[in-house]
Amino acid sequence: MSTEKKTLDRADITNADTEAGEVLVIPLEKAGIDQQAASKDKALGLLATHHVNFDPSSIEAKRVLRKIDMRIMPMVFVVYMLQLMDKNSLSFAAIMGIKTDCHLTAKQYSWLGSIVYFGYLGGEIPATFLMQRFSLSKYFSIMCMLWGVVVAMHAVCHDFASLATVRFLLGAIEVCTAPAVIYITGSWYTKSEQITRVAIWYTTSGWANVFGGLFAFAINQAKTFKWQGLFVFYGCLTFCTGIILFFFLAASPTQASWLTDEEKTIALERVRENKTGSEVWRFNKSQLFECFTDIRFYMMFLLLVSTGLPNGGLTAFGPSIIASFGFNTDQSTLLNMGSGACTVVGTIMALYLAKFTGRTIAGCYTLCLSCIGVIMMFVIPAEHYGARYGGYILTQQFGVCVLFIITFLTAGIGGSAKKFAFGCAYQLGYAVGNIIGPQTYVAKDAPNYYPAKYTMLAFLLFTIFLLASYGLIHKMWNNKRDKQDILDAQNGIVHEHIENEEFADLTDFKLRSFRYPL
Repeated sequence: MSTEKKTLDRADITNADTEAGEVLVIPLEKAGIDQQAASKDKALGLLATHHVNFDPSSIEAKRVLRKIDMRIMPMVFVVYMLQLMDKNSLSFAAIMGIKTDCHLTAKQYSWLGSIVYFGYLGGEIPATFLMQRFSLSKYFSIMCMLWGVVVAMHAVCHDFASLATVRFLLGAIEVCTAPAVIYITGSWYTKSEQITRVAIWYTTSGWANVFGGLFAFAINQAKTFKWQGLFVFYGCLTFCTGIILFFFLAASPTQASWLTDEEKTIALERVRENKTGSEVWRFNKSQLFECFTDIRFYMMFLLLVSTGLPNGGLTAFGPSIIASFGFNTDQSTLLNMGSGACTVVGTIMALYLAKFTGRTIAGCYTLCLSCIGVIMMFVIPAEHYGARYGGYILTQQFGVCVLFIITFLTAGIGGSAKKFAFGCAYQLGYAVGNIIGPQTYVAKDAPNYYPAKYTMLAFLLFTIFLLASYGLIHKMWNNKRDKQDILDAQNGIVHEHIENEEFADLTDFKLRSFRYPL
């Protein structure tokens, strides 16, 4: 059924000659929108003064998309990979001598794997506030430079106390990475494009192991200054990346100096259908309260706890687990590259599956592979270390499901304050899971760590249940809204449509036309 739009004031609605399915367009200033915040929204200002006949299949629209891809994706890809490499560097340092040089006990090393996530807990709420208070791109780039300095400072540490301090600072500073990258992706790309773009930068979970293993192998050939050199090298890379981000990263189309006003308008029209906005508005208390009534807010926290637990353990003990199969230090670092490459391949395969089945099924598929991998490490005899390494590779596939959880965030949440609150739940859950994960690896269970692996399997199965439930909720909500639209059209009910409501910082609960990703 076609839907007709008519621009009217609210006062005219009762006397309007309306037909079934007709939509009344209400001017923004008459719709109860925060006018002070709206007046500062550059997207609304640009759309009010620049009008284009937008065709998503036009040559111009495709040219703008290519321009966005060439500018945004490389920066997002590199900074996310460096964040993972910096965080995972401790696991390579463990087999390069840091335990001996810093006189670390097994328990202290486990705590170093967890302390970085206490930094996440301490830094998440301040970061969420500051990302809404200041320019998102400038704040993020400055934090990137700061955490590069902190990574390099690992090299001057000489005991547990100094290492614990820099690990905490690392977590507190880099905690803004995932929320910033998630928000930027949602501001530039349509819902259908987001899953591919998120998959591209999320393959860094594999590439971080590939490049991390390569760099660790190369630096390990030195006679001295091995693990120290690794931290200095990573820190310099991160600091230089932060400088590049400061001058070139744009958090939304209106901030892009490399786009003309016409191109900015096209970029905004491209993401209009998302209905999630493109600008960061000031903090909205009602959106925060809405989060507390949204069951997905709590499910998001639990999803990241249940995926963070295996991640925390494998991040701190991954190379050590490989070494326990019977490989030496150089072999372990190179084999860690193999597991990373397989994660990249697994991400691509899951992406293609998602295009045919949806995010939920593809995510559950990767978790099932991971469960099979954990079981393989249980049941395959120790002498078949090659096959056990194959199980380890399959276990690493669980991380791929997080990319689909991220696209639930980018495409399924409306309202900037609500989106940041969900990002906060994401990061807090991730931190809690990663704090618990390394603590499941107890020295007396070495080298096989069977209790840790049993715990990992249990949480992976719980994640499958949570992810399937999340997708089912979206499907139920979409069906309910579709049925209501049909009934309203049949009953001649007239709906209001706020002018440019897609950029008016309305939540998904407030937008009747919003549909959730599956």
